[in-house]
Amino acid sequence: MVSWLVAIGVSFLLFLVLGKITGSEEHGYKTNDDERKKHMKQQAIIRSWIILLVFFAVNFINDFFNLSDMRLTNSPLLYPELLYLLIAGISYCIFYVIYRKRLGG
Repeated sequence: MVSWLVAIGVSFLLFLVLGKITGSEEHGYKTNDDERKKHMKQQAIIRSWIILLVFFAVNFINDFFNLSDMRLTNSPLLYPELLYLLIAGISYCIFYVIYRKRLGG
C-alpha cells in the first residue's frame, strides 16, 4: 500500500516538474514563458537527451567489446539509474544556461 502511494506521489511530482521544465501549460502550470524562453527550454531538453544517448552508446560499446576497466569491477554502483538521471539533469542545466546566454539579448 505504501509503495503504491509513493509511486503515485512521485508520478504526480514528475508531472509537475516536467511542466515547469518544459514551460508547457499542458502540465497544470500557468507559465508566463514567452516563445523565446520556451524555445530555449526545448533546445536544452533535446541536447540533454542527446548527451544521455551518447552515454548509453558508450556504455553499450564498452560492454559489447568488453572494454570496461577491471579496476571498477570491485566497486559497483548501488543505483546506476541515478547516475543517468544526474547526467540528464546536469546537462539540461548546462545547455539551458548556454541557450539563455546565446539567445538572451
